[in-house]
Amino acid sequence: MTVLAQLSDPHIDLGPGDTGSAEALAAAVDAVLRLHPLPDAVLVSGDLANVPDARSYERVRELLAPLTMPVHVLPGNHDDREALRAWFTEDTLAGAHGDPFHYAVRCGVLRLVVCDTTIPGRADGRLDAGALAWLERELEAEPGVPTIVAMHHTPLLTGIPAMDAIGLPAADRDALGSVLARFGQVRRVVGGHVHRACFGVLRGCPVFACPSTHLQLRLDPGGAEIVLEPAPPAFALHAVLADGEVVTLVQPVGSGAS
Repeated sequence: MTVLAQLSDPHIDLGPGDTGSAEALAAAVDAVLRLHPLPDAVLVSGDLANVPDARSYERVRELLAPLTMPVHVLPGNHDDREALRAWFTEDTLAGAHGDPFHYAVRCGVLRLVVCDTTIPGRADGRLDAGALAWLERELEAEPGVPTIVAMHHTPLLTGIPAMDAIGLPAADRDALGSVLARFGQVRRVVGGHVHRACFGVLRGCPVFACPSTHLQLRLDPGGAEIVLEPAPPAFALHAVLADGEVVTLVQPVGSGAS
């Protein structure tokens, strides 16, 4: 059984306003290492740093260093894609410097296809025609391999207006759904951004948003503002079963897994 662990939105902050982001990520890493068997790989689905400077990314690397399995990252709206290229160079990225942060990699029997949904300098996301064309080519390349498509801006609505306003626009979600409908090997679309475990369906494909390793989104369906609070942190495990299907488990960081 291949297992991909997903950590998301650690927002490592070295400033005076930090509320324990580094300690929270360290605890999540320790929780992953207590799993038996260990996951085959780890995905960190964006917003690695709260401020995208060299000191913050150096600290992220230090915190992730105990992980003994491959670690794959993607940019969130708080990240800088060029800084990620400089600090996380293990995966072969499509395109040149300045281009979106796209790549595909094998994790055991699973294929992970990473799409960059960020717009530099903005909180909301997009999947433009170029990104969708790249995704379509990647999905055409290995149609028989169980696949997870990963991005920061999860293509679903949370019902929390302030968060949905900085997600993927409806036209981009619809266009992505049209692509996914043609490729049955895609078992999940996974993302972060919303700081809360959320599940949805896009043209028949299950969609999952991973909770943060630190602060979680307050459940306030009528709220006009995004409020992050110190609710229990968690991460996800995506396991490929014998028949090629994928089950997604949400694992609390402090569950005492061993």
